[in-house]
Amino acid sequence: MTAVTGLGQDQFVDDYLVPGRPVLVRGGLSGWGVRPPWDLAALAARFADHRVPLYDTLFWLQRFSTFGGYVAAHTGDRVRGVPPYLRWFARQNPRRLPWADAAFAELSREWSMPAWLPREDYVFPRLDRPMDVTLDSLPAKGLFVCGRGGRTRLHVDPWASDACLCQVTGMKRLVMYSPQDRELLTAGTDVLDLDRVDEERFPRWREAVPVFDELLEAGDVAFIPAGWFHAAVAESDSLSITWNFVHASHERRFAHFLEAGGREDETVRYFLTPQGRR
Repeated sequence: MTAVTGLGQDQFVDDYLVPGRPVLVRGGLSGWGVRPPWDLAALAARFADHRVPLYDTLFWLQRFSTFGGYVAAHTGDRVRGVPPYLRWFARQNPRRLPWADAAFAELSREWSMPAWLPREDYVFPRLDRPMDVTLDSLPAKGLFVCGRGGRTRLHVDPWASDACLCQVTGMKRLVMYSPQDRELLTAGTDVLDLDRVDEERFPRWREAVPVFDELLEAGDVAFIPAGWFHAAVAESDSLSITWNFVHASHERRFAHFLEAGGREDETVRYFLTPQGRR
């Protein structure tokens, strides 16, 4: 992965978005209304009673809490072992989860889309106006909070989509592998767990070499292209904002995904309807 300290939109499109190359932009959130790092205690007081979902080290829902209750129980010196992961998504489907839309609306003036990301020509979601990531409901757009040791196991993002990860508070170790290592990192539909390697199922996993293994600090932004395997672990109490998208430069790739059954995904159905494109 390339790490840079500045990036223009044309350079991003030509050098990273179109060819599907990751990039890490150091200090890429310096233009936010409230510059990182954000204070978790202040956010906990602000959204104290908001109901939030807690997940395991992937994306399986475990239970519910309140935002304030999670921060009190699973951050700071109270953390023992691997804490649950608070993944508070904007609405993704018609189900009645505790979505984060109201919180994102309240925070909308305090953060912004990185200037090097295109504002238009998106096919997922397909918008009839320039994208405003602070207000638009996007695939997997979420506030991710965890205490030190919280982790997201190795995985590939769904929907043939790219992702943007903004590190807002704390430090997070990000590890990424090229799609070329798929045969080494997968067994059927299962993906290698880097912390609990099953040597029998993944006998050649050591041949996979991470493209990048580095700490993201508050204010950094990572672009994760479609098909790239990635895992993350919080080295301190952490807050991230993330979302997925498909730009028109990859419309053919997304069309193939839809033709292969992707239209049946409930998130895809949601964002291909006028309701999800608000």
